[in-house]
Amino acid sequence: MNLLSANEDSRTLMLHYGRKQIEYEVLYSGRRTLAIDVHPDLSVVVTAPTGTADDAVDEKMQKRASWILQQQRFFENYLPAIPARRYVSGESHRYLGRQYRLRVYGGDEDIVKMSRGQINVFLTDRAKTARTKRLVTGWFRSRADVIFQQLFDAMASKSERHGITAGSFDIRRMKNRWGSCTQEGRILLNPDLIIAPKTCIEYVIVHELCHLQQHNHGPRFYRLLNSLMPDWEQRRERLNSCVVS
Repeated sequence: MNLLSANEDSRTLMLHYGRKQIEYEVLYSGRRTLAIDVHPDLSVVVTAPTGTADDAVDEKMQKRASWILQQQRFFENYLPAIPARRYVSGESHRYLGRQYRLRVYGGDEDIVKMSRGQINVFLTDRAKTARTKRLVTGWFRSRADVIFQQLFDAMASKSERHGITAGSFDIRRMKNRWGSCTQEGRILLNPDLIIAPKTCIEYVIVHELCHLQQHNHGPRFYRLLNSLMPDWEQRRERLNSCVVS
């Protein structure tokens, strides 16, 4: 176990497990038991009762190391990776937490319409299969523009009561993250997040809004997150499960 950094509220440590090294942050609180969380950005956070010895944390980490590495591999492989699509009739696509069938028809214009649990693509030339992909991905992106803006405005308004001043956001595809907050205070949202229920999108937005005030995952960050969204853990679990279900 190596100590990387420390302050009165937290410590950043390194665990050696076989050939692997697991960096983790230990946060101290008034809780009675020790908990280990692996986040979608692959960070590992241990929440321990105040006064817990490093040896006790190290022992717990050693016991859970295999599970931690498994969780990190899960997030690397599945979040927010989206299964490869062929954009053909009958294929299933997820939108706002629900599954929709893709149907391709001939039509007088190239357009996408959603109706009765289906995403309907109309093409003037059905032989142009690549056109289907462009239309569908463009439709999803346009929906992300609208939905993200609505939810961001609502969550930003709510966060103002907690002293958070939000500007705007950008939509940018990221390999291993649903959202991010840059050092300059710019919030980024992954367009693939449109597959998730609105409650999960709200969670990602609020998580990044909290980073405008608290730049790490320390106790103050979680106190702020809890005050803004008391059920954030349930929303995060639903977000994680909806991708692979």
